[in-house]
Amino acid sequence: MLNDVPDPFRGTTEVDETYIGGQRKNKKLHIRRLSPAKSGHGTDKLPIIGVFNRDSKQIYVQVLDRAKKGWHTKFLVVFQIIKEHTIENSTIYTDSYPIYRSLAKYHPCNHQMINHDGGEYSRGDLHTNNIEGFWGILKRKFGCIGGMKRENLKYFVAEITWRFNHKSLTYQEQEEILLNLVRNNIGG
Repeated sequence: MLNDVPDPFRGTTEVDETYIGGQRKNKKLHIRRLSPAKSGHGTDKLPIIGVFNRDSKQIYVQVLDRAKKGWHTKFLVVFQIIKEHTIENSTIYTDSYPIYRSLAKYHPCNHQMINHDGGEYSRGDLHTNNIEGFWGILKRKFGCIGGMKRENLKYFVAEITWRFNHKSLTYQEQEEILLNLVRNNIGG
């Protein structure tokens, strides 16, 4: 499932990030003492970037490596993901997270932002509600799974993403695709 990646998206695409990790109150005391509580971008949770295409209703999701610290490194990794998974001159909608502000300089596209910090969540067709909805699905599924090791997160994310991208298929069709993926992975 991790290797079944959709082709680069064309048309209108939403890009957003989320953070996965347990609640601070549930962490061990020695971990809680290490750093003050932070939320959002300053947290020690694992960042995940998602690219949702409105035309195909498919999503590409990647868990970012937490070891790669620093604004510049994260900036380049996020732009590389966007560049690899969207066709040039696509319309890309993001929130106003500062990392996206210079996106059009690195990847030719029609980039528009919505200001969540200012209380704006949609302006006509401009919104990131589809990918925000996927984050809700992802986090609800994680609530059912329970705890997991950080190094295994990418596999859980890949499964949920794969199921989302193939939800219109019957179970038999999904099974056939999975068997082909396993055969190709073993043989290659």
